[in-house]
Amino acid sequence: MNTAQHVSLSIKTICGMCLLAALLSGCSTPNRIPAWVENPKTVYPEARYLSAVGEGDTRRAAENAAAANLSRIFEAHIESDERVLDQIHEDRKSIDRTTDFTSDISILSSQKLHNLRHAETWRNDQGRYYAIAYLDRPETAVIYRDRIGELVSQTEFFINTARETDGILKKYGLLRSALRLAAESDRLIQQLKVIHAPSAAGFIPEYPVRQIETTLADTARQIKVQIRIDGDMADRMRQIAEQLITRYGFVIGEPAVLNLNGQISIQPTGETAHGLVFVRYELDLRLSDLNDNVILALNEKGREAHKTMEQARVRAVRTIENRVPAAAAERLDAYFDLLTDQP
Repeated sequence: MNTAQHVSLSIKTICGMCLLAALLSGCSTPNRIPAWVENPKTVYPEARYLSAVGEGDTRRAAENAAAANLSRIFEAHIESDERVLDQIHEDRKSIDRTTDFTSDISILSSQKLHNLRHAETWRNDQGRYYAIAYLDRPETAVIYRDRIGELVSQTEFFINTARETDGILKKYGLLRSALRLAAESDRLIQQLKVIHAPSAAGFIPEYPVRQIETTLADTARQIKVQIRIDGDMADRMRQIAEQLITRYGFVIGEPAVLNLNGQISIQPTGETAHGLVFVRYELDLRLSDLNDNVILALNEKGREAHKTMEQARVRAVRTIENRVPAAAAERLDAYFDLLTDQP
């Protein structure tokens, strides 16, 4: 072996020993902070990208934090609602009542961005993870324009169909769906203005959200509801029913378009245990049109217990009040969505 070969072998041996020592000791080369951690714009220029950095105990947590930080650039929560002040009109034949109508069209868009990507992650010496989320402005703008175009087209279709529809319930359902789509497209337009303002310039929907809200509210007032609940103590169930009806903007009065009939029963079971007495409760609700077609049917029943019979009854009523509104609204929403889907 010549001298050159001996030197080469010695160098390789030393390097190998150093590498093994580093692996055994857990040492590594200095963990330098990537440029994008301190300033993402140096790696992802603002003219081309929207970017944000997040950190967390895990890679997933860091990526979620980055997405959340990026979403804060946009309007994170858009809520479209139409509120009408209390109006009560009474004459000899009927009482019309509208209370705080809310169209109940909400779009929660927190952290909901199209074409969001995660590019890189980095872990520091303390075990904290960093991640970057970004949007490619021109590429994302194309995706947004296509989606907004679809939503605007669907909204106009529902509005035009509602205009030609005679049935007041289907008209309401169509306008309700139109408002939801219009609010969604409006949210995307606002985001597009941040992503790529020139691409958003051409989107001016023929029907603004506020105009659809007003038309929906006017239609809702034409839907009058007659309420009758048997066995209702202190009109507690009637109050629940009225809140449900007015939530959709409908009016309590005559001549009725819908009838809401119900029956409530709260009876002692005769059981006792651990100093408690039990009651069994049952509430039946049925909302139907003038042809007796059932729009909403709900049956809520169960047991409650307390130290006295009166307290047990109060608890049963409270349980019904907590459960019925959400369950009834879910069924009523499904009914109007189905109306929209029908030819």
